[in-house]
Amino acid sequence: MTAAGNLTLREYVDTRFEAQREAVAAALAAQEKAVAAALAAADRAVAKAEMAAEKRFEAVNEFRAALADNFRTLMPRSESEQAVRTINDKIDILTARVNARDERGQGRGDVVGWIIGAVGLVAAVISIVFALTRSA
Repeated sequence: MTAAGNLTLREYVDTRFEAQREAVAAALAAQEKAVAAALAAADRAVAKAEMAAEKRFEAVNEFRAALADNFRTLMPRSESEQAVRTINDKIDILTARVNARDERGQGRGDVVGWIIGAVGLVAAVISIVFALTRSA
């Protein structure tokens, strides 16, 4: 069966086998290109995600640093309450001192008033006695 238009079974199978091998090789090459493209796209996506995550972590770290600064510089509530209590105690002491001075000053003013009144009374009595002794 070796005529010019007729192929032998072996030639036919070899031709078909070769065609199948070429088709599989072409499919594998296309698949490799597709996988390489997908890997490249995945790598780019991972790189972008890593950059975004890094930016978020930087923002979080800045926020943490700001909170740490606040904790370091702000006074705790118990300390501020103690400071206010101390100031209020000092204000109470100073108020008591001022009130005591005012009372002492008022007492002195009363004493001075009594002394001036007594001196006036004595002067009036003396002038009455002097006037009476002169007219008699």
